[in-house]
Amino acid sequence: MNQSRLPSSDGPFGEDGDLAVDTTPVLLRQLEETLSTQVEGYRRFLEAITRKRDAIRGADLDRVPEIASVEEKIIDRLHRLDLQRTQQGRRLAVCLGIDEESSISVIVDALDGDRGTKLAVLAAQLRGLVDQTKKENSVVRSATESLARHMAGIVQSVTGALSGTGVYGRQGQLRDGTTLASGLDLTT
Repeated sequence: MNQSRLPSSDGPFGEDGDLAVDTTPVLLRQLEETLSTQVEGYRRFLEAITRKRDAIRGADLDRVPEIASVEEKIIDRLHRLDLQRTQQGRRLAVCLGIDEESSISVIVDALDGDRGTKLAVLAAQLRGLVDQTKKENSVVRSATESLARHMAGIVQSVTGALSGTGVYGRQGQLRDGTTLASGLDLTT
C-alpha cells in the first residue's frame, strides 16, 4: 500500500520518522463521488433522450434543437467526468500497488474487506445506464432518420405532383418540371 508521509510529532511513524498516512480512503471516496455523479448524469441523459423521442413522436420538431443542446451539455459533462474517473482510478490503483490501467472490478478486488462494495455497486449501475443510453439513443436516431426519409419522400411526391412531369430522372427521383412557386401548410 502506497502511503504519504507527513511530518508530525505524534502518532505512528514510518522508517524515516515521518507520519504514515493511508490515502486509500480519500482516493476511494473521490472515485465513488465521481461514479455517483456519472450515474446521475446518465439518468439525466436518458431523460433528455426520452423527451426527444416524445417530441419526435408528437411531431413537435421545434423542441428537438433545444433538447439536442441540453444533450450536448450533458455529453460534455459526462466526458469530463469520464476523464476524471480514469485519473482517479489510476491514482487509487497505484496506491493499492496494482497496475494503474486496472479496471474498477480489479480495484474492488484489491480493496480489503467491504471497502469496495459501494464502488462495485456504482460501477455496475453506471455500466447498466451506459448500455441503456446507447440502446435508447440508437432507437431515437433510427426514428429520426426514418422521419427524415419519410419527409423527403413527401416533399418529392408533392414536387412531382406540382411539377406535372411525372417522369423519373437518372437519380431515381421525379424530375422537376417548370419551377413552380408554392407552399404547403402541414400544421392543419
